[in-house]
Amino acid sequence: MTATPIGSGVESAVRAQEGEDGPRPQPTWEKVLRRTGRAIIVAFWVMVVAFMLIRLSPGDPVSAALGADAAPDTVAAARKALGLDVDPLTQFWNYLTGLFRGDLGASLISGVPVTEMLRTNMPVTLWLIFTSVTMTLVISLPLAMFIAMARIPGLPYLFRTLTAIGLALPSFLVALILLYQFGLIWQVAPIFGYDPTFPANLQYLWLPSLVNCVVLVPVLSRVLYSSILDTLEEEFVETGVVRGVRWNRFYWLYVLRPSLAPTVVLLSYMMGVMVGSTVILEIIFALPGIGRELVTAVTMRDYPVVQGIILVFGILVVFLSLIGDIVASLLDPRVRLT
Repeated sequence: MTATPIGSGVESAVRAQEGEDGPRPQPTWEKVLRRTGRAIIVAFWVMVVAFMLIRLSPGDPVSAALGADAAPDTVAAARKALGLDVDPLTQFWNYLTGLFRGDLGASLISGVPVTEMLRTNMPVTLWLIFTSVTMTLVISLPLAMFIAMARIPGLPYLFRTLTAIGLALPSFLVALILLYQFGLIWQVAPIFGYDPTFPANLQYLWLPSLVNCVVLVPVLSRVLYSSILDTLEEEFVETGVVRGVRWNRFYWLYVLRPSLAPTVVLLSYMMGVMVGSTVILEIIFALPGIGRELVTAVTMRDYPVVQGIILVFGILVVFLSLIGDIVASLLDPRVRLT
């Protein structure tokens, strides 16, 4: 009997489910364009919701900037200068037209353009997410593979117990404990400050990234572990063993690659969640990221800054999800991009 490669076997199974006379799948680029269009629509509604919520929240940005003792004439003049003297619908139209010109507005408090704030602070947040994801993958992939392939009695139970404990720990508590231990007791990590140049910035990012790993590693490793166990039950894995495939090719093509699709989709979602959750870490570790600027802007009712940051966050979350789906469909033909 001649064994078929994993890709051919999976594609044959998909064709068998659809039927030979069924509709042919659309080109991948067309599906990507359709998903991109949906992502743009979602990003637009994220902008609309952010615009509405910040204005429905109590407080006035002009009063916060000028103080409670400011004269009414001064407040009225400031509101007119900032474009806040018109109705919210007109404000939204002015903001939308400025957005198409690449103008996200300027801070009502400091006068700094929002694009300049994003250019300065956003790389810190992106570096933190990238470092966290890299450390998580380095830990999760071999850990899940070892637990699934070792078949040591009691090891899966210990693995589930430890990962459940990691999931139950609040990230801010883990951050404070690690900051105290590594920063104050062992003094192997700085407790404040930041250097934007690479690789000097890594010495300020590895500890908050380790905090993210405490949450990310249990989730990803458990999902990948379960996926590997399901893959090991497939017929093509037994075929690979019978054929005597080299161990590196066997573990990648026959075991790990078909199991990575759900993990990649989950990772793309969690990267989007991290865009918002890094706010806590940036405050605890005194990192000059965009999340800390968002907290300050919400406190001061700085409308343009809040709208600009949330818009960028929404676009990142939506397109990270899109990229995750595309990568998952490339790794496993059974995953269809719709």
